[in-house]
Order: sequence, then C-alpha cells, then structure tokens
Amino acid sequence: MPDAQKFSRRDFLKLLALVPGALAARSLLPLLAPRRNPNAPNVFIFIFDAWSANHLSMFGYPRATMPNMERFAARATVYHNHYSSGSFTVPGTASLLTGMYPWSHRALHLGAGGVTREHQKHNIFAALRGTLSTLGYAQNPFADLFLYQFADALDAHLANGQFNLDRHQLYDLPVIENDAAAAFAAFDNNVFAEGRGLDGSLFIELFYRLGILRKQASLRKNYKWLYPKGLPASNEYFLLDQAIEGGIETIKDLAEPTLGYFHFYPPHGPYSPTKDYAKLFEDGWTPPEKLIHPLSTTKSGREEQLVARLNYDQYLAAWDAEVGRLLDYLESSGALDNSIVIFTSDHGELFERGDIGHNTLLLSEPIIHVPLFVSVPGQTTRKDVRAFTSNVDLLPTIAHLQGVESPAWVEGNLLPELGGAEDPARSVFAFDAKLQSAFAPLTRFSAAILREGYKLINYQYPDHTSYEFYNLADDPEELSDLYPKSPNLALQMKDELREKINSAK
Repeated sequence: MPDAQKFSRRDFLKLLALVPGALAARSLLPLLAPRRNPNAPNVFIFIFDAWSANHLSMFGYPRATMPNMERFAARATVYHNHYSSGSFTVPGTASLLTGMYPWSHRALHLGAGGVTREHQKHNIFAALRGTLSTLGYAQNPFADLFLYQFADALDAHLANGQFNLDRHQLYDLPVIENDAAAAFAAFDNNVFAEGRGLDGSLFIELFYRLGILRKQASLRKNYKWLYPKGLPASNEYFLLDQAIEGGIETIKDLAEPTLGYFHFYPPHGPYSPTKDYAKLFEDGWTPPEKLIHPLSTTKSGREEQLVARLNYDQYLAAWDAEVGRLLDYLESSGALDNSIVIFTSDHGELFERGDIGHNTLLLSEPIIHVPLFVSVPGQTTRKDVRAFTSNVDLLPTIAHLQGVESPAWVEGNLLPELGGAEDPARSVFAFDAKLQSAFAPLTRFSAAILREGYKLINYQYPDHTSYEFYNLADDPEELSDLYPKSPNLALQMKDELREKINSAK
C-alpha cells in the first residue's frame, strides 16, 4: 500500500477506476467452505453495536424499547449482569473475539492497530474452524478490521458495505485487501474522513468528497419521508430493513455447520429511527439526574442528554422492529432448532454524568453493562442467570458447546447454564486505555472490577486519580459512592484490580 503522503492523483484515479468492478466482484464472494462436522450445530453471533442493557425493560428500564428481543428471550438464557471488557468498539470487539481482556490483546485505540501480532491467530474463528465453516461480517469498519486481521481463519468475509446504500470506502476493495488496515488509516479514516481538514492531497480529497457529498445529499432527500431524523450511517448510509434482509439472505445461503459472525451497526449513532418510531416515548419520563463527572469529555447538559436518550430509545425500537423479521426467519426456517444463537453487544451507550455516546473515559453501568441472550438447539423456555459474566466468556463457552477444548490463551470462563456454574465470588473486569500507547506499561486508564454484587472503578490519569465503589444490588444507578468509607471489600477489590493491571505484559 503506498504511503498516504506519496499517494499521487494518478494513483488515486487508477484506484477509483477499479471501484465498480471490485465491488461487483466482492458481492460474488464464495460464502462456504466444505462442511467439516455435519453433526455440529450452527453458531450465529449477532452483535448490535452500542447496545446498552440499561435500556431494556427486562432489566428494569421503564420504556419497552425492544419487544421482539423480549420475545426471543422467552426461549433463551438471559444473562442479567453481563459486561463488555471495553467501553467502545475496538477493545470490546477484540475481547469478544479473542476471549482475552484488553490488557492482554492490547487493541486499545481507534484505528488500525488491532490485537498484537502474537495474538493474531488467537480468535474464535481459528478455535472453531476445525469443526465449523467460518463467516464474518461487520458493518462497523473498526470491527471489520479485526476480520481482516483474522482472515486466515475465515472461509468467507463479507465486505463492510455489503448491505449499505452508498459504497465509497476504499479500504475493503479486493485490490488492496492485503493491507486493509493501512488503507483504512491512510484514506477512509484520515484523508477522506467526515469532518477532517483538507490536508494531504487537497485536490484528491476535494474531488472525491464532492462526489460522495452529492450522492449522500440525494439519498437524504430521497429517504427523508422514511427517516425524518436522518439516514442511519456508519461511514456510509444504510437502511435498517436492508441490513436485516442482507443478514437473512446470507444465512439462507450458508451450508451447515457454520459459525456466522454478524456485527450490525445499529443502535450506534447517529440515532435515526424510522417515521413510525420517531415520536415514540414522548412520555415525559426522566431518569435520575447525575452530576457531571470530572472526567466527562463533553460536559453536556441535562436537556441535551435527555434528547439524545429519547432518540436512542426510538432508534432501538425501530431497529427491534426489523430484528423481529430476523427472528421470524430463524423460527420459521428451523434454524433455531439446529443452531446456537447469540445476541449481544460490543459496548453500551451513555447519557449521563456529562457524556453522550461512548467517546468517554467513564465506566458507568450503561457503557459496559450489555445484553447477552443465548439460545441452544431444542431450548423452548427462558433461563435467567444473575451472576456476573464477561464477554471473554463467549469463546470458551461456544467451544465447549461444540465439543472443542478451550484454547490455552482464553481468560474467560464457561457461562453458567452452558457448561459453567454460577460463582458469586468471581470477578469480571472492564478496561479503557485509549489515551496511552498499546505497547507501554499501563499508566493511563479507566478500570473496573465487579464482584459479589459490587463494583469498583479506578480512574488513573496524570491529572485525575480516583476510586469509586458501588453496591449495584441496592444502587443500580450508582448514585452513592461508598469508597470514602473504605469498606473492606472495596480494599480487597482494589488490590485484585491493581494486581491484574500490574501483571499485564
């Protein structure tokens, strides 16, 4: 891949000339490898990006945002206290796919770094490829980069924009896919990223972006009637129904048994509900008000947070309506009878303490507490698990259900009801170190440990060091910080957390 600063106008125009043919070729990507174990169940992992458990009524939220997911939960195992190891896509997705905590895989930043070289073959696709065909799709480009990094273990990799309306990203073109991460860093997330200055090659960026902006303006105009608050978008626009339809059609074409990883962008912002849901939940309800945290990145006010929360809830409901069609297909096709089906998220979303979204240093509950629903073949009733669980538990659990030995690198446990036992004394962790080098000793971070119904957070930065301690059973909104009283359990959890971080390589 040419260096971004040396990439000439002629090189760029040559690349553009390849786009239509390359996109067409990518859409014809073979989906299947030969069947490996005809008796193994399929595994379908559905990731909804930025999906917070704190916005679901089954976990106590006053708005019924996702009735179709509640319908699925009626025949699944529901994990009430499930946590992502990261607070945004990169560390959260890496932990889910590798079974390791962020301080081990070191995928800590937005961009092209990914997991460290020593862990590139340590992923769920590699662990299960001897039993299952493997397919990956990620609508979020930052999650898609892991699929490139784990390409040796994937039989099929659907392009990031496969189900999108406009296709203008360059990094996932087949002509440069051997260095997709570098291409993404140089072009899609740098030279041509939305909101960036016209640095680098001024003419190239202007030429390219004018075409994109013209097309996107036309799309917004054409779909204004359906999406009054704007079109859903990752780096490219898409429609909620087409995203789901793409997933359904892909599953229809899969040979069994298959591990299919589908990382959908909704309900990640921008929050873009369809017209039928754009006025939902205008009920006057407001959550408890919380003070702006000293580490808040935006210092957003109460009204701004309430508006964003309402839009997010409306978007959840609009997305759930489309997800209902996916559930209908899984039921009517019989896929639920011969598949392990998982719905979860890479991280949550925050509308409190001065922050909106997940560009935050905070590890409050809405940002790391995520849904997890698992249905296994033959399951017809709901099971509820209230022990603390982590997204690093998914890889070993799926391996166990497939009769595969858990890889030595995995840091997670078997999920209760799926091979593991509830352990109230078990600790799970969340970690964010986006402000420091992935290869240096860990000195700037936000870290949380959860155990026995309690949560301890350590914020460790040059200008702010603090601990917070909450009794989540009695205080799920984290309104009362118990750390100043120095309870014994808090001190024990502090020692355990520091030992984990200090021992990280």
